[in-house]
Amino acid sequence: MAGVKVKELFNDVKKFIAAYQSEVAKLDQREEKLKGELEALQLEMNENVMSQENANVSDLIYLKVQAKEIVQKSEVIAVLLEELAEERTALKLKYVPLYRQALAKSPTGEYNANEIVERHKYEMLTEIASIGKQMRLQYLEIAPDVEEVFQDERVLEQFPRLKYQFNYDSYKPSFNWLEKSVVAKNEVVSASQGNLPSGLKQPKEKDVK
Repeated sequence: MAGVKVKELFNDVKKFIAAYQSEVAKLDQREEKLKGELEALQLEMNENVMSQENANVSDLIYLKVQAKEIVQKSEVIAVLLEELAEERTALKLKYVPLYRQALAKSPTGEYNANEIVERHKYEMLTEIASIGKQMRLQYLEIAPDVEEVFQDERVLEQFPRLKYQFNYDSYKPSFNWLEKSVVAKNEVVSASQGNLPSGLKQPKEKDVK
């Protein structure tokens, strides 16, 4: 039913997600600082290279030493960023079993599409059977009087189709479904994924008189 409210399935998972994101936030802060340092060093290196173009010998020596220090610092930061990436992987690996355990415990098994289909199939067929039975019983009440006229041999000579047009099997709920089944397996599978089959239309409600 469209009105069914599914209970919260992933409370435990959400707790682990919050814990994981808290640890990720700390790594993000470190990465942001390291990248900020790296950008500052890059600007410093650009200024150093420009200064070397017009520097005298003594200044050039200083600038070369400074450039070497900038490169060394940049290399250290690059190593730290690589280590940080490894920490991220290790953190994910740490949470894999926690996520798996929490996901396995989620109460998804409480919702069974087979039970829903079977329940509505029973309701559908019992309703159709009830209508069909009542229609036939009503026909049986008038059948002797109708058949006394319709089944007369002389009447049938004039109206031969009466023998087949109006009988016990003529009065039942009309059904002109062209599919092999009312609900196909792939339609139930699609609905289980949250999708309605294309072309599905809500039936119009008949006015009850």
